[in-house]
Amino acid sequence: MHRHLRVPLCAAAALLPLVLTSCGQSAADDGSSSAGRDPDTLVVAAIPSEDSNSLAQAYAPVIKLLKAETGKKVQMQKATSYAAVIEAQRAHKADIAFYGPLSYVVAKDSDVGVELAGSLVTAKDAKPGYRSYGITLSGNKKINSLTDFKNHKVCFVDPTSTSGYLYPQAGLVEEGVKPADYTKVMAGGHDASVLSVASGDCDAGFAYDTMVDSDLIKQGKIKKGQIKVVWKSDEIPGSPAAVSTDLEPGLRKKVIDTFLTKANADYMKSKGYCSGDGCMIDGNWGFTKVADADYDSVRAVCDATKDAQCKAGS
Repeated sequence: MHRHLRVPLCAAAALLPLVLTSCGQSAADDGSSSAGRDPDTLVVAAIPSEDSNSLAQAYAPVIKLLKAETGKKVQMQKATSYAAVIEAQRAHKADIAFYGPLSYVVAKDSDVGVELAGSLVTAKDAKPGYRSYGITLSGNKKINSLTDFKNHKVCFVDPTSTSGYLYPQAGLVEEGVKPADYTKVMAGGHDASVLSVASGDCDAGFAYDTMVDSDLIKQGKIKKGQIKVVWKSDEIPGSPAAVSTDLEPGLRKKVIDTFLTKANADYMKSKGYCSGDGCMIDGNWGFTKVADADYDSVRAVCDATKDAQCKAGS
C-alpha cells in the first residue's frame, strides 16, 4: 500500500494492523513536495515490551530530544507486531521506526524506503548485537536442549522477530526439530514469551538475552534463577532505527544526526531531558552507527531456513 490517497491516521487504523493510541496528523498529511515530505508531526512506530505505558516510558527521552532537535511535534505510535511497523512505514504512516534486525531486513529488501539511523547498544563502547535464548523453567528436568522441545508447547515472540523467531527456527532446524514436532505459540513480545514460560502456559520458549538475564528480574516479574537457558544463538546484529527516505533531505539528515550523536543516555542527561535510569532507551545506552551490510548475517540465516517470514511484506 503506497501513499496516493491522503488518509487520516485514525482512518488508516482500519487498513493497517497498527494499534493507535491517539489520532494526530497523518504522516502523509504533510504538504509533500518534490523535495520530499516535511510533516508538522513526525510519527514514530514501535512495538511495546508489554503495554503502551511502557512504550511511552521506554522512548520518552528520545521523543523529547527529537522534538527539540527538529522543531516538530513527535507522536509515538504502538504497533501490534513488527509486520505492522513495516507496513506503517511502507504506507507512509510512520516516519521513523524501531525495528528488530529481521524486520529491518524485510523492510529494506521489500523496497520499503528506509535509511538506517543507528543501532541500539547497551553501553557507550559496546558493539551492537545480542543473542537469542531458548528457555524453560529451572525445575524442568525434561527439557535441557532444543532437541527436548519436541512434543512440547513452545512460545515464540512474533513471526518477524529475529531473536524471537528466525534464529530459534534456525536453531531448531539444525537440531532436527521440525515445526510438526511441537505446538507453536506466538506470545507477541519477548517479555510475554518469558512470562508464559514462567507461568507454565508454555513449556519452553525464546526471547532475547537481557530480557531473561536482567530486564524482567529488575522489574520484579521473575525471580533470579527461575528461568533456565538451554540454548544460545550466534550473535545477532543490533536492533536499528530507520528513517523514511521520502522525508525532505535536510529533515532526514537532522533525524539521523540526532540519533547518532545525541540519542544516548550521557547526552540526554547532560541536557536535562531525563535523569538516572530514566535516560536509558528501553534499557539501552543509546545508538551507534551501523551499515546495511552489517545485517547480511540475518540474510544468510534467511537463506538457510528459507522461512516465509523473511519475505513478509514483499
